[in-house]
Amino acid sequence: MHHATTRPWLLLGALLGAGLLQSPVAWSGTEWQSHAAIRAAAEAAARLAIPGPAEVVADSPDPRLRLAACGQPLTATVPANGVRSARLTADVRCDGARPWRLYLPVRVTSSQPVVVASRALARDTVLAPGDVRLANSPLGAAPPGALHEANLVVGRRLRRPADDGQALTTGLLAAPTLVRRGQEVQVAAQAGGLQVRMAGVARGDGALGDTIEVESGTSGRVVQAVVRSAKLVEVLLR
Repeated sequence: MHHATTRPWLLLGALLGAGLLQSPVAWSGTEWQSHAAIRAAAEAAARLAIPGPAEVVADSPDPRLRLAACGQPLTATVPANGVRSARLTADVRCDGARPWRLYLPVRVTSSQPVVVASRALARDTVLAPGDVRLANSPLGAAPPGALHEANLVVGRRLRRPADDGQALTTGLLAAPTLVRRGQEVQVAAQAGGLQVRMAGVARGDGALGDTIEVESGTSGRVVQAVVRSAKLVEVLLR
C-alpha cells in the first residue's frame, strides 16, 4: 500500500504486524503471490469501473511485500464513481486458505477515439477509407473540432495538407467539389407540382449544397442554382 507519510517505518511496522511484509527467509516453504497478477487484477477492476476507453496503470506493490500465493482467482474492486480520469484505489483480495487483502493505487487516464490521417495527405485530397484511421487520444487533448467517427470524414476534401497521424478537424475539411466551372449540368426548377428541366453550364465550382451561377443552354440567362449532385442543380423558385 503506497500512502505518503513522514514516518515510513510506521507503515512497514503495520505490514509486518499484519503478516504482509516478510523477510526473504520467512515462510521458507511458502509460494508467493505474483506482483504482476496483483497489478493485473487491480487494473481489470478499474477498467470495469471507468466508462469508455482509458489507459489504466496500477502501481507496483512494494518489492519487499510477500503475500502467500492465492489458491483461487484474486478478487478486486474499485469504486464505480463514474470518474473518467483519476487516481483510484483498488481493493485486491485473496479469499483462499491463507486470505489477505491489499489496497493498490491505480492511475486512470480516459481517452477517446479521434480520426487521424493514416499517411501524409496532400491538399485537396478527397478522403477515402484507407486515408484515415482511429487513434485514442487522452480526454481533452484532441484539438478543437476533432472528429470521432471515420464515416464523417470519408468523401470530404482536405483544405490543407495533413501529416501522418494528424487529427482531422472540421476546419481542415471541406465538402468535395461536385460541379466544376464549364461543366454541363441539368437545371431543374419546380413550381407546385410542375417540374421543368433544361441543359445548362456551370459558371463556377460547387460542392453539395453550394449555390452557384448557371447559364441556361437555351436562353443564355444566368440563374442561381443549388448543387444537388454531380450532374444536377436546382433553381429555387420563390
